[in-house]
Amino acid sequence: MSQSLDSSIEALQDAVWTELPTMSWADAMKHVSTVLEHVHRPSVASEHLSSASAAIAEKRFHDADRHLRRALISLDVRTGERVVRQAELLDAFDQALAVMPFLWLEIGYNRISDWVVTVYDKAGGAERLALQVSGLGAEETCRRAAQQLRQILEGKTNDHQ
Repeated sequence: MSQSLDSSIEALQDAVWTELPTMSWADAMKHVSTVLEHVHRPSVASEHLSSASAAIAEKRFHDADRHLRRALISLDVRTGERVVRQAELLDAFDQALAVMPFLWLEIGYNRISDWVVTVYDKAGGAERLALQVSGLGAEETCRRAAQQLRQILEGKTNDHQ
């Protein structure tokens, strides 16, 4: 993000949480204008997301992965590693789902076992455990689950060749 956008967002957030007005109407509108300018500007991220969507439709998953990573970088993801890892897990699941349409994804958390990612294969009416990763924290659990899904997908892809 640009420095001016960061400053405007911070100023507006401060004003929202203050009980007494801390800025004039004119100043507030200048900050709102900066935010709107940024929102309405076509972004590099949206271009990469469009390219990723096209690549997925054409089953060019390596290119889609590359565009998704570039979109995440250009968005300057401020919500942390967890969101990036969850996005990678969902992307890997989506790729696997294209080859194995009867997959079922569950993501859960409890205080005893921490995070759990489970993928079932329900092909043929039977429920088989395809993978389960747990107890490593959200970021690491999602990262390892995505990695294992990609390995399963590679195995299925190699079986069909």
